[in-house]
Amino acid sequence: MSDSVTQLSRLIWSAADLLRGDFKRSDYGKVVLPFTVLRRLECLLAPTRYHVLDTAEKAEHRGLKDSDAVLRHASGHPFFNTSRFTLADVTSDPQMTEHLLLDYVYGFSPNIQEVFEQFGFGITVKRLAESKLLHQVVARFQHLDLGPTLPAHEMSLIFEELVRSFTEQAGETSGEHTTPRDVSQLMAALVMEPDMGLLSTPGVIRTVHDPVCGTGGLLLEAADHIIDVNPEAHVRMSGQELNPESWAIACSSMLMSGHRPERMALGNALREDVFAADRFDYLLAHPPFGIEWKKVEEYVRTEHEHRGHQGRFGAGLPRINDGSLLFLQHMLAKMKPLDDTGGVGSRIAIAFNGSPMFAGPAGSGESDIRRWIVENDWLEGIVALPDQLFSNTGISTYVWVLSNGKPAERQGRVILVKAQDHSQKMRRSVGSKRKYLGPDQLTEIVQLYSEATSSSASPTRSQRDHVLIVQNQDLLYRQIVLERPLRLRFELSEEAFDRLATLRPVQRTDNPEALLSALRGLVGMTWNTSSDARTALRRAAEAAGLAWPSGTAFEKAVRNTIGVRDEGGELQRRRGAPEPDVELRSVVSLPFHEEPEEYLRTKVRPRTPDAWIDPNRTRLGCEIPSTLFYLADFEGPFEPLQNFARLETARVKLHRPAPDDDAPALPKHLTAPHLHSVDSAVELPDAELDDSELAPCSGGDLVGRFGNWRLLPAGFGEAVTPLFVLHPLQGRGRVLGEWLNSRKDNGTFPRVRDLIDTPVPVDLVTDTAVDDLLEEVQEGRRALRAATEGILPNIFSGNETLNEEIRTAIRFASHEAKLAGHLVRPFDDPIWRAESSYPFHMAALARRYRVSTHPAERKDGLLKLGEGTARTLGILALSELIAHHNGFTRSLRQQFRNGATFGTWLWLIDRFLEEVATTPVLPELAAIRERDATRTLLEEIKDFRNHSHHAHGVRMSHEIDEDVEKLEPRVVSAISSVNWLSGIQWYWVERCEYLDESSYRILGLRLRGSHPSWEPFERSTTYPLRPDRIYVDSDPSGRPVDLWPLAKVSLCPLCRTRELFFLNQVRDGQMILRSLEEHSLEVPYRTSEGP
Repeated sequence: MSDSVTQLSRLIWSAADLLRGDFKRSDYGKVVLPFTVLRRLECLLAPTRYHVLDTAEKAEHRGLKDSDAVLRHASGHPFFNTSRFTLADVTSDPQMTEHLLLDYVYGFSPNIQEVFEQFGFGITVKRLAESKLLHQVVARFQHLDLGPTLPAHEMSLIFEELVRSFTEQAGETSGEHTTPRDVSQLMAALVMEPDMGLLSTPGVIRTVHDPVCGTGGLLLEAADHIIDVNPEAHVRMSGQELNPESWAIACSSMLMSGHRPERMALGNALREDVFAADRFDYLLAHPPFGIEWKKVEEYVRTEHEHRGHQGRFGAGLPRINDGSLLFLQHMLAKMKPLDDTGGVGSRIAIAFNGSPMFAGPAGSGESDIRRWIVENDWLEGIVALPDQLFSNTGISTYVWVLSNGKPAERQGRVILVKAQDHSQKMRRSVGSKRKYLGPDQLTEIVQLYSEATSSSASPTRSQRDHVLIVQNQDLLYRQIVLERPLRLRFELSEEAFDRLATLRPVQRTDNPEALLSALRGLVGMTWNTSSDARTALRRAAEAAGLAWPSGTAFEKAVRNTIGVRDEGGELQRRRGAPEPDVELRSVVSLPFHEEPEEYLRTKVRPRTPDAWIDPNRTRLGCEIPSTLFYLADFEGPFEPLQNFARLETARVKLHRPAPDDDAPALPKHLTAPHLHSVDSAVELPDAELDDSELAPCSGGDLVGRFGNWRLLPAGFGEAVTPLFVLHPLQGRGRVLGEWLNSRKDNGTFPRVRDLIDTPVPVDLVTDTAVDDLLEEVQEGRRALRAATEGILPNIFSGNETLNEEIRTAIRFASHEAKLAGHLVRPFDDPIWRAESSYPFHMAALARRYRVSTHPAERKDGLLKLGEGTARTLGILALSELIAHHNGFTRSLRQQFRNGATFGTWLWLIDRFLEEVATTPVLPELAAIRERDATRTLLEEIKDFRNHSHHAHGVRMSHEIDEDVEKLEPRVVSAISSVNWLSGIQWYWVERCEYLDESSYRILGLRLRGSHPSWEPFERSTTYPLRPDRIYVDSDPSGRPVDLWPLAKVSLCPLCRTRELFFLNQVRDGQMILRSLEEHSLEVPYRTSEGP
């Protein structure tokens, strides 16, 4: 976005300052957006205003009833206004502002009036009038110049920025109606990438549709993508939206960008298909995640049951609490059919959460819909996105790409792109959106997808790591039901006798008390067969002169009452066939290519020879398991979790006691809220006797659930829990827990099978040294929690009892909250972190960038921060090389003959990596070798700077903005990759005081953080340090690195303040050092000639 556009959008949004106090922040957009539309339309209509008025008057005199077309032609736009007033007239009389404004709006053509009506503009005007703000607001917008001199493209960017600001102010629910621009750009690129040749055709016509268009962002992004490829292309957009305000914004966005809003329909696409007869080239959508469709259930079910595949929902109906797959079926029904040559067709991109990929077992609506899609070979690919991309949810999301025109070489295959690691962290989050897809990430993801569609090219390493191509049948499976026979022995225990007494046939006998009395003598007896048991019971009744009840239902009830499952018991039969035992029944999912009978023969019957498959219960299912998108971030072999931990399957059953029984001793109950807050089972509450079944756990177990695990301390004690319990088989389990907690970035595990199949890095999980280091990390986390748990306590947990005291406490807490937010910002933002904790040279440059506002200033700040990072590392690398060669050799000095450049520092880093093979004097410097990304990023920043500096001509402001957008992720990644610098102490020694033969006191200044007034320090040491020298160390007990003569603190003769100088040039026995303020300092330096 250009600087002028940014300023204009900020100027428009500044009108919200008038609303502060009278309107909620979430309502600012309801004022700013429609008034912006109003002013833009007025400016566009101004050149033809009098011609329209004259035409309207003539049409009225002629008695022309439908003058819409005539007036549109007169205005030169698809809209017009016949009011005699303008906004200037409206502001001329403060007492009549409301009346005149509404009269003016009612003068617009019907299509525009409907937009303002759905904005709720009349209500907004009334609120403004009641708040005595209407005249001021109208006057503010009346002076804005939004006329034809402002191109439609720039006006579109302005309005997009306003909508974004409105979304941020409105909070999370507004995210249901907007798709982040970076995600929209990716979806548009993915859906159109194969059609680049077609889109370049002069005068090509493309139709784009979004059935849940929200504020229209996806449609406009798709149109922009096409126009960028071919400015002569004709894009015809249509969309449907349920929310009236979002629909009004979408129509306004069309108007602001120069498009016609006529094909933007208001309504629920599932209930009423406004575009039933239309088919489209491209369909894009981002349906709300996990929204139930109960309100339209009657309409959807009727179409499903009566029209089948002739309608939209013939494949099946999903669960009522998630209508995502209904929208996908709706879109598939709007694909253009293929012609005889296999041409035309349509392409679809839709954003989902994980649920549509795997929710629902075989035979369910979701599974049947997926199977229908896969069997028709419409699913082209799925891209797994990073989490935290959307403002209203932080969960992982996926973009499905579908087409009914796959070329022959891609038929029968599905492309899975694992792009979870392709993102940048936002410096300021928007709701749940903490990450974004920068230009580089967008290019990389689209390239990965595009290259995967080519079967000719050999895959690169990035493709091997990030792309998986599966066959359609790999997504299909058979769900079989394994049965085992019911085997029983028979025993009349006390409990069985009590249950027998409650049977209805027994109670209906003439004398149930006498019958039960006759049977009581059999309590404690057992029988091997059901016939023996029945005979004994009948004879006992007959011996007492009583009749034994008859009937099949009664016999079955008796059998179930006294029967006890026993593997050596009698085989029970039903109609001559073995009767299945429901408690031994198991459901198994088999890959589609595996034959059920072969599985039964080779995998089941060797262990359970009497098992069989119930053919009537076999179902064909389809799912896309989240484990397919596992992204291997680490080298080395991976094995499934079940090789390293055993899942606890035993259950403790907490039965409710009988009324006369004593309550048993209750176990301790470990739940998710207590998982990380207690260190002993003694601190836990007792479990409740509510007939639940819980897993036992104790010290040394890994307890938790998807992305939230803890290794219980060794002395934790015993408890029961509804969470998963894992018993580590190797090591102490700490690394395993850390790994499982990281898995929330790669997807969740909806089923136990996915959990035990989780890939685990073998080398790390079995390394006891890594386990020991993690213990220190986790101890630091506990210390951090303990230090912060008292900050911002619950307002009602204090001693205040009076309402006014509580209000005062809340006001105080709000100030504390703002301060806390400011203090913790460095933990979240790499720029703030560098500014507060990195060595002064980098910290000061980080601050300069953070406070910069103008695009050129921001770009310069980023480049200097990137070079400052290289300079800092280069100085440290040079000190290591000098120590390694026992002197500042000629070859090293020659690099500074003409002054140090970005390339000089990179050369020094390379020399360090090549020549210093042992552990460096400053051990942390070895991280450059371990993280080769640092060197690569710095090289990219240098190349970017060189290319930018050598570019010809004056660069426009929006071009510089684009440079900043591309450059910032690289610089942020570079400074993040050297975060170990925050743990290294840089200090200038002012004086060294002698205490005794082995004790000295050092006084000086810490060269850390961006503040120019460096922090004084005092510390003891066992060795002397030279005054007026800069030292670097990471271990206070070790000997520090002396940076003389590469760095020096000196009082600048020009500004009379202390400055930090770094080596810049070596010539004629002089070393010239330079500060951040571009001041120079000459230092005499003598050295013996060396190689």
